[in-house]
Amino acid sequence: MVELHDHIIEEFGHRGDSLLADEFLSLIERYHSTDGPGVPWDVVEAYANALDREGLSQLNSDVMLDRIEEKRRNSETWIGEDAVYDLGDGRVSNYPAEWHDRLGGADDIVDFVEVLTETDVSIGQGGAGRGVPENLLLDIVATVGGLDREEAKAQLEEKRRDGPIAEDADQHPDARVRLE
Repeated sequence: MVELHDHIIEEFGHRGDSLLADEFLSLIERYHSTDGPGVPWDVVEAYANALDREGLSQLNSDVMLDRIEEKRRNSETWIGEDAVYDLGDGRVSNYPAEWHDRLGGADDIVDFVEVLTETDVSIGQGGAGRGVPENLLLDIVATVGGLDREEAKAQLEEKRRDGPIAEDADQHPDARVRLE
């Protein structure tokens, strides 16, 4: 039996009916400890069932699980933000296995910027300019690296101030982060 964490369930409740499948999975990935990358499918199912039991959303567990399944892809590399990646062994993630392999447990945001811009041109050179979108970067650092999102933001600010990171205007909703 899967032991559910109250913090995750509270976060579901705060989002209510606006809870999206990728947010649902992201919350589980960030806050539910597992012994490997991503989360086992039975953990995802247990949290989906909590939506029904707790009455947290008009979406029932079947709808949430179906939405995640619709996004589920068998790709080891990044194919976009609208995918859920099958990591093998019954595990899923919002991020591809390659990132988990290369960055799992990393705690330096510079490593993330370097790997993400080097391995995935679609992220590093998008229409909004060079670099990784800040919010995406912070989500990846929190999920794959296991850093608290606020710690990652503080580290980003420090590395931007002292080098080697450059960033577009911080108030831009999709500011891009790159190495100088």
